[in-house]
Amino acid sequence: MKKLYHTFFLPLLLFGALLLPPKVLAQPVVNYTSGNNILLTLEGVAQPYNFTSSDLLVFYNRQTQKLECRLNLANLLPASDTLPATMAYEVLYGAKYPELFFSIAVPIEKINSRTPYPQTINSQISIMLQGVTNETVAAIQFSPDENAIIFGTTLNLLLENFQASIPAKYLPLLTGRVGLTIRSARWARPPTR
Repeated sequence: MKKLYHTFFLPLLLFGALLLPPKVLAQPVVNYTSGNNILLTLEGVAQPYNFTSSDLLVFYNRQTQKLECRLNLANLLPASDTLPATMAYEVLYGAKYPELFFSIAVPIEKINSRTPYPQTINSQISIMLQGVTNETVAAIQFSPDENAIIFGTTLNLLLENFQASIPAKYLPLLTGRVGLTIRSARWARPPTR
């Protein structure tokens, strides 16, 4: 039966793949810039719990005109030795939702602008946390650079707005507020050919 399955369906599958246009078969190349820093603050009842990562990935999507930012939650490290190392990962349910994703609307005119001074614009930001997407507007500061987009922002989020829950062991410690601070993150423009 297994041999019959391979004899009949494998050639059919290969023939079907030949009929697809080359663009469907090709994977698009996405040029993320790594090495960007982010500070994640879990607001506590008595103190803030700060976690950092230098592994924020940034990409400018010209089709949607958005900066796309991705952070693997497993890469968040406590800013202090006294904090539980996996607290942020556990609070944000990293085992089920391993990535924090957000996109920032930035018109192509701002990307192509060569102004010699920093600019601040209010921008629409979509944030996906624990499988739920919310939108907000926040100030984004852009700094000039010939070969990159450099930006920074601060976002203040409420977990309840994402229908997110806090693990029981952290309930007495946390208020449900989360802060994200990005300073001087950059997306390097791909070299022109």
